[in-house]
Amino acid sequence: MNRLRSIIIMVCLLVPVALTRAEVAKWIIKPMASAIARMDNSHFKVWNGDKCGVFNSEGKQVVPFMADSITDFVGDVAVALREQDGRNRLLNVLHTDGSVFPVYEEVYVDENPFVGSGRLLVTDHKGKDLFIGLDGKKLKEKVRRDQLPPATPEPELEFVVNGPIPFEVDDEYGYYYGHEIFLPVQFSEAQPFSNGYAIAADHTGRYGLLRLLDDDVRVFKARREAPEDYVHENIKFKVHVPEEFDNDVITVVCTDARGQSVEGKSFERGTEREVPFSLAAGNYKVNVSSGNLQIFTASVSATPPAKPRPKEKVQPKPAATASTTTTRTAVSSSAVSAASVQIAIGAKNLKANAKDCASFAITITNNGDETLTTPVSVGGKGVVCATKQVTVKPHSSRSVTATFTGIKGKESRTVTVTAQGKTVRRTIALTPFFTEF
Repeated sequence: MNRLRSIIIMVCLLVPVALTRAEVAKWIIKPMASAIARMDNSHFKVWNGDKCGVFNSEGKQVVPFMADSITDFVGDVAVALREQDGRNRLLNVLHTDGSVFPVYEEVYVDENPFVGSGRLLVTDHKGKDLFIGLDGKKLKEKVRRDQLPPATPEPELEFVVNGPIPFEVDDEYGYYYGHEIFLPVQFSEAQPFSNGYAIAADHTGRYGLLRLLDDDVRVFKARREAPEDYVHENIKFKVHVPEEFDNDVITVVCTDARGQSVEGKSFERGTEREVPFSLAAGNYKVNVSSGNLQIFTASVSATPPAKPRPKEKVQPKPAATASTTTTRTAVSSSAVSAASVQIAIGAKNLKANAKDCASFAITITNNGDETLTTPVSVGGKGVVCATKQVTVKPHSSRSVTATFTGIKGKESRTVTVTAQGKTVRRTIALTPFFTEF
């Protein structure tokens, strides 16, 4: 089976000005999956352990976790399969419009079923050929193999990278637009955004699906009415979040140079939140989070008010007026320097097609400021890749397709990808398309 083929942040300290960003992201599928792969821009295959289901782009599960494999769409149709007695039993027929039809007949997919004309070629438990309609129902039409057209193979899926792209720091990933951080470093794996969605894994290695929201995040730093102790600056962070975060707890964490953190939460509903702090003098890293997703990061300075000088008892010379200077530093959004090249191999589990082959994506991301042209070397048992060199524009990604061949049984193979002197390896579990008796 095919897998995925492709693989601002500021708090403003000068009240009442605040910087905004045109978009922010949120988990539409929270990190809980062992793997996720695109089927198209509206459907995603999701693995919960060794069972697979399908979610749509609204985060709704349309096929439960009961399949061992699910094909990509062929002519707007995909099928969900379960391994049973060494064969692949047909469970559901899924359409690109989101409709799902269960198949109540005990039928099996022993070869490529996509023969066109609104039907699927299957066999019953005795091995007899028959047709199943795209509504999951058995057709009365007799199968004449000599009159069947060639079956249509699963397509080579390609997805355009047209949103935030990942950057890497110490084997963790974040996202940026151009030179501005979009999501801070927090992911163990991250794929580029395509048509508003990106597959990423949290620090536990579980996969989820991020969706861009058409709203901004705005954060103000304002003075808070509280007794002055001349040791702390009383601060009130005013946070605006998109309406999709209405019911979420918003957390603000301020961390000083020694790594000591102070945390505040807003449990209120709505898009406008307030989180108060009393911070000792110094510089702080500020993170704003919803759940386990950091959506905003910045650096701020806290400057407590100067303590008034006591009056002198002796007849003084004209006293110099004590000046109090409060510095409000605008937050910078400097991204941490990352490696110039990131390599992502977009599969952990693959199921072969009827030709005993399984394709997967290799995504090369250029984090540099200049166009990169580099040889690409892909190695491993039975691995072929027609692409030998790629050119990637600055702060962009390019995906190439590689294919495992000769998949006859269940096994694991390691693929090695080298580009621009950087090497990435991944072991991928392979499953054959069907078993013949």
